[in-house]
Amino acid sequence: MKTLAKLLMLVILFSSFSCRDTKKEEAETKAKLEVIDDVEQKLDSVSNDIENKAEALEDAVKELDSI
Repeated sequence: MKTLAKLLMLVILFSSFSCRDTKKEEAETKAKLEVIDDVEQKLDSVSNDIENKAEALEDAVKELDSI
């Protein structure tokens, strides 16, 4: 009976530590995903700016060619 109680205590102890680690890992993963999402949004906005400026340059070149 004592060994069963010890075994049960060990299982409870290990499960509590493993849950804590999982929560920490989930929090870290969430933080990393938020950083990745921010970088993707910035990349999209920069890409759109570049496309708009490229179109403006093409229009300017066409205007110069027509002169």
